[in-house]
Amino acid sequence: MTADVDQETLPDQDRRLRRRVGLGLLIGLILCCGLILWAESQRWQQLEGGAVDWLFDMNVDSSPFAILFLLLPLFWLLRSPILAHSPAWLRAIEGWLAEGPIDFSAGEDRRSRWSRRFRTLIGVLIVAAVSAAACLRVASTEINGTEKTFAELPPGFHDEFSYLFQAETYLAGRFSFPSHPDVPRLFDQMHVLNEGRFASRYFPGTGAWFAPFLAAGNVYAGAWAATVLTCVFVFLCGRELACNGVGLIAGLLVALSPGIDLFGNTLLAHQPTLVGLGLFLWQFLKLLRRLRTTQPIAVVVPAVLAGAGLGFAALCRPMTAAGFALPCGLWVVVWGVRQLRTQLQIVLTVAVSMAVPLMIAFGLLGAANLAITGSVTKTPYQLYTELFTPRHMFGFHNVERAQPLLTDRVLENYDRWAQNLDANLAATNVWHRLLASWQWTLSIVALVLSLMIFLASGRRLLDARWWLVPAGILSLHAVHIPYWYDGILHWHYVFESGVLWCLLAAAATLLIVRYSRIAERRWLAVWWILLLATSITLNQIAVPPFWGASRLTVGINQFAFPRSRYEFFRQLLARRVTERPALVFVRHDPDDRHLDYVSNHPSLTADILIGRLPMDRQTSEEDTVKAARRAFRDRAIYLFDAKSGRLALLYRPPSRENGQAS
Repeated sequence: MTADVDQETLPDQDRRLRRRVGLGLLIGLILCCGLILWAESQRWQQLEGGAVDWLFDMNVDSSPFAILFLLLPLFWLLRSPILAHSPAWLRAIEGWLAEGPIDFSAGEDRRSRWSRRFRTLIGVLIVAAVSAAACLRVASTEINGTEKTFAELPPGFHDEFSYLFQAETYLAGRFSFPSHPDVPRLFDQMHVLNEGRFASRYFPGTGAWFAPFLAAGNVYAGAWAATVLTCVFVFLCGRELACNGVGLIAGLLVALSPGIDLFGNTLLAHQPTLVGLGLFLWQFLKLLRRLRTTQPIAVVVPAVLAGAGLGFAALCRPMTAAGFALPCGLWVVVWGVRQLRTQLQIVLTVAVSMAVPLMIAFGLLGAANLAITGSVTKTPYQLYTELFTPRHMFGFHNVERAQPLLTDRVLENYDRWAQNLDANLAATNVWHRLLASWQWTLSIVALVLSLMIFLASGRRLLDARWWLVPAGILSLHAVHIPYWYDGILHWHYVFESGVLWCLLAAAATLLIVRYSRIAERRWLAVWWILLLATSITLNQIAVPPFWGASRLTVGINQFAFPRSRYEFFRQLLARRVTERPALVFVRHDPDDRHLDYVSNHPSLTADILIGRLPMDRQTSEEDTVKAARRAFRDRAIYLFDAKSGRLALLYRPPSRENGQAS
């Protein structure tokens, strides 16, 4: 058979695959060529040294891919076999990669099933090892100017301190602590309620996840563990949808995604949320496969586990969980309506099995709400927004709608950061989130090509369950359209779509491999693997002089900046606060709304407490200090000026006559 295979000699499925995948590849190449040419033309106009500067000062989003695209005709025209003879070990690996999930209806004996489970474990261990290594690589990165690694620094985002506060509260066996009885405003903390009850504004799942790791002495290990579990679940999802090979590609792409690795070293809610969503998606896909049987018992376990995973995700980030799972929920509703008359027992079994863990999750959420806000239905998140940041509310025209809610409790400087959301800003945010999703997950070129190939494949070339993947991406973006902020790194509100993009890239890889075999263009599959490998290399490794920093390094440096500032503050207190117990007032820099140094253990019993100066807009600095001296007669009082970085002793209790000035 020649390289140009006769269409008439191919089975219908192969002809359809060759036609559709070829069309998707062509459309994707045209789009990507346009993007590359535009980006490179913009860069060329700014270069002074011509071709030499072009080669040694690359744009990581376009330049290396321009070279790959120039080499594509060579890979297309190569007709020689990749290997003349496949050795036995390679055939064994190919057989393992092609192996799919266990089908109990196929009559496979128990020994064979256990053997297959063991082979699946190999993939799990590979993905887990790579993910753990990637997380620890970020954690062990030395940060200039601190003499510490990334994981040895304190958190850098307001949200992280609030989640840490939440974990400390749970370790004390409580939902909240009482606010300070005399000077509660002194300890107002970002994203922490302080209206009689002292509690994190956030949903309880994240604090519950990090609490045992905090108790064990390494809270960041909670983020690493969540990242590893997420990658394993993605591997199992890919295996469920196709085979071990697809699962391995998807799992490794997630494990080596710069955004996943970066957020896998933070105390944000995304990693615990992904654990719940990963479990949910894997078990939901398994549930859909088992629905082909008529035995209700076969669907109970995956339905319960899917509900449990979704329930936990909802306890971490409910809007994200809803957006991610919406297409799956619609699928179940449509299926249930269609099967109501013929398979009523199975429909009820699925509904009850998924509903029970979800009801438990919402019951826990209601209990937490009641303990903190006094209402089962009103969340601390909602109450905090109303009191402190009304302009940050969800929905269009947020700044205008917030005007009647403005009081003296509003954090004026931080609240005014919000922009008024209209159609233009919403469209801009969607584009920023989509573009950043591609950049921080894999690469723009690789994912645009993957999307075009997948969409062109239609409904018959892949398992129908695959369409839940792009539907989940679309739904997750859609539910966040009515919010004014595009997110950390322009994408963190749709961060969880990263795992879905990696699954999509794995599906495109499967289609390309099949296409290259049918069209007898086997070197095309090699080119595709080089495309993925190039994307990973650009994200993970700097190759001077071609590009000076990987995308991951750029992200680490951005995240390390606030961490290094907080580390400076922490070290300053450790060295200079010699009079203890102490209360350190912080006079914040009004020009920096993203650094706030007030953070305390919720019990307010630490050796050093951090207080706000002034404690509110109605009280002067002098009156704040006087109130603090009355409330804390046994504590020395210091002042830290954030703008200048200076620390000074303001007051020493009379009982410490032999104390030393700071």
